Amino acid sequence: MATKQRRERERAELRQHILLAAREIASQEGWQAVTVRKVAERIEYSHAAIYAYFDNKKALLFALLIEGFALLQEELRRAQRVPGAPEEVLQGVALAYWNFAHTHPELYQVMNGLDGVPFGTDQTPIEARESFAQLREAVVRVLEQSADLSHIDVNREVDMFWAALHGLVSLSMAGRLAGDTQRGTELVVSTSERFAAAWHTAFQ
Repeated sequence: MATKQRRERERAELRQHILLAAREIASQEGWQAVTVRKVAERIEYSHAAIYAYFDNKKALLFALLIEGFALLQEELRRAQRVPGAPEEVLQGVALAYWNFAHTHPELYQVMNGLDGVPFGTDQTPIEARESFAQLREAVVRVLEQSADLSHIDVNREVDMFWAALHGLVSLSMAGRLAGDTQRGTELVVSTSERFAAAWHTAFQ
């Protein structure tokens, strides 16, 4: 029994080692540079060892996508738990989203750029759905102060807010947002404040 548990632990550790190596390569050279061969060379294992865990590069990237959304979910949930008015919580969640993207840019890129991953459907990975649910909850808490939610297209409002956050992150990562990350942080705060104010005005 002890031998079996040790082997399972070793397999889990090697799998995580593979994922970490892929992230390191992506961080240094971009996702296009990530190949099974490079990952194998990075961890000094054979190609066969990698294929024992992942069928191909896409499977490897999908595992990282899941890992990324799981981490994002934790960050957004933590922000949700901070006491404060709904507008303050919304701002905290938005900042948590921004900070996650800039702390883990290689994960954020694969989370939002892997072809063939369904979103907005029953096939959407649960980690992605739960991350989005945290963002949705923060928006709902602001909206329900102003109106009966049955009279609001909540999904529309959530999508617009998420699009604004994702747009700021994407522009920042592409170097197309004037100023440094501090200015980007200020824009995230302003975006949250303006959305909250607009909702209060529109749905009173």
